Amino acid sequence: MSTNKKNNQWRQNAKVAIKRAERIARNLQRIMFVIHNNEEDRYEIVNEPELYHLIEEFDLDMDIIAEVA
Repeated sequence: MSTNKKNNQWRQNAKVAIKRAERIARNLQRIMFVIHNNEEDRYEIVNEPELYHLIEEFDLDMDIIAEVA
């Protein structure tokens, strides 16, 4: 398995994405959101300003999966 593919496995698994978001939130001391991008069928981790930007500017077809702090 290529390194790039292995590094992006979290984008396909909600549990792994949430664990990754928890580590990022703890390290940055910020609230992070795990979203499922329905258009690209993958999970993404965003902070609050990015989330509002995606909602307001792009009207992204997504589901919020978790909010972690």
